[in-house]
Amino acid sequence: MVKWGIIGASGVAHRRTMPAIKMADNNELHALMVRDLGRAKKLAEEHGASAYYDSVDDLLSDQEVDAVHIATPVYLHCDHVIRAAEHGKHILCEKPMAINTDECKRMIDACHENNVLLEIGFTLRFHPCFREIKQIAGSGELGEIIEARSSLLKSYEIEEGAWRGNPAMSGGGVLMDMGAHAIDMLIYILGDVSKVAMLGNSRIKGWQVEETATVLLQMENGANAIADSSFVVPHTDITLELYGTKGTLLLYNGKGYQEYIMKVYTDELKEEFKPTQNLYKNLVEHFSRCLDGDEDPVAPGIAGLKSTQVISAAYESLASGKIVQLNKETDTIQAFFKKA
Repeated sequence: MVKWGIIGASGVAHRRTMPAIKMADNNELHALMVRDLGRAKKLAEEHGASAYYDSVDDLLSDQEVDAVHIATPVYLHCDHVIRAAEHGKHILCEKPMAINTDECKRMIDACHENNVLLEIGFTLRFHPCFREIKQIAGSGELGEIIEARSSLLKSYEIEEGAWRGNPAMSGGGVLMDMGAHAIDMLIYILGDVSKVAMLGNSRIKGWQVEETATVLLQMENGANAIADSSFVVPHTDITLELYGTKGTLLLYNGKGYQEYIMKVYTDELKEEFKPTQNLYKNLVEHFSRCLDGDEDPVAPGIAGLKSTQVISAAYESLASGKIVQLNKETDTIQAFFKKA
């Protein structure tokens, strides 16, 4: 039984992770932390947690906590992951992993040195259809992949004063949020990225961070790809497109990016419904199986590092107006495969 502590129990942890832990086999919600003790008590009562705290150190000092979900603002991820690792806690860190790649490397190092598991909350990897799509793309059924597009678009309001609208706390706008999922999906399915260019703006809302981001990628396998994300598009259903020399794959989302319809066009059309999955439940059950030694991590720290490397290059491109060639840092990245 994995006993969980939640650092940053409002937001996504309140809506998704804590309910999922309660439903998941071999997992238990033990403790949670938010900065306001009254709010922490209320959340603990609502979700059935045995303990609640208003201090990160107090939660990490709880000897019954085996693993922590870090769901705090992005600028705090690095500090909280390192502190959790030093307390011997296994870690699920929300995406994006960190503000920059240097922080990602420090986080991976800390987890490696303290022999704790680190996974990143790339929840789309935990719907079986994406593993199937990865297999299809790698099998040659679609031929050579020429172009791909991952689109995550919705209508979302950033409240005035919220950390998401402050670039010093969030690291950026929609690209750091939904765009991190879009980029991760393209890397997961097609492999690493070699060149990056970005267009972005906030012309509708006028936020300090971008509301819409279009990131152009050249993959190392030669395919071109586009990662689209926006907070000002309320009606859309396309999630993923793969175009190859022998066929095309289109993925349409149903309920909240947890239900899909997949169409594969080759010599004949194959259409399949992919039913709703609780992606957070799938994630935490997988996490506990990793701790038991039954599975390898699906979204390890290296995935967070690679995504953050692409996001950083995208913002560099937006600022400079130029295509950015990724510094592969081959030796460094390969070393981190053994740690992440």
